Amino acid sequence: MYLKAYAKINLAINVVKKRKDGFHDLDMIVLPLKLHDTIATSRISKKQTSHILINDGTPNFTNDICGNVIKAISDKFNIKKKYEFAIYKDIPMESGLGGGSSDAAMIYRFYNKKFKLGMSDVTAINFLKEYGKDIPFFLMNKPARVRGDGDLIEPITIKKDYYVLIVKPKQGLSTKEVYEALTKQDYQASDIENVIKALQDGDDNLLAKSIGNALETPAIKKCPKIKEIKDYLIKKGFPITLMTGAGTAVFSLSLDKDKVEETANNLKKLNYQAFYTTILKE
Repeated sequence: MYLKAYAKINLAINVVKKRKDGFHDLDMIVLPLKLHDTIATSRISKKQTSHILINDGTPNFTNDICGNVIKAISDKFNIKKKYEFAIYKDIPMESGLGGGSSDAAMIYRFYNKKFKLGMSDVTAINFLKEYGKDIPFFLMNKPARVRGDGDLIEPITIKKDYYVLIVKPKQGLSTKEVYEALTKQDYQASDIENVIKALQDGDDNLLAKSIGNALETPAIKKCPKIKEIKDYLIKKGFPITLMTGAGTAVFSLSLDKDKVEETANNLKKLNYQAFYTTILKE
């Protein structure tokens, strides 16, 4: 069986508060992309351990997000059958594009289809959010406002069909290190109500003025290349430009495919990962 695990971008991230458990309540606008990892699943011997293979073919038994979800599902539902999940990565790691969470969400869907786990949507969200706050969004995989602990998901509409230019420097960042550098002054970075209105109305000027990411400032402190990329893209005529997630990828939205493609090719020559995709609406 082959599964597609789609990427995402954040047009807005505001931090509402830091909770007593050390995590943060967020208010975000999240859009799924057609860019995706591909996961090939296969049954293996019961004597083996269910595991992940990533592009190079080396088994990964470490406690990453996918491994944790596999173990949690197997333990909770007493699943004895063992599987190998070969993940062919097209979503860059440590980019803020959600690859790990999306992979984990698709692995849950595999087990749910195979073993009819019987969890309601609410139960599945509450179960999976413990392993990654973006996983609940990827279960729905539609443009949405996402709040709270990642478990409050409200679909939104988008009028225009944008091309999404994505640029990533070589350096990646872990979500943990970015949040550790976050200050209260960074919390409110975007006007989320206006982001929603701009997407619904197709108002690019309002959208460019309203987007923002509370994690961008602390991420730039760790990786100054983020700001260099962002400044370059804005100067090249992409006003709707922002870092996604906890970085380090920066995206721009545009209706001009030729301009997007040309810019991606130019940035590749400067040794950045650069490519483009579109928004997944269905």
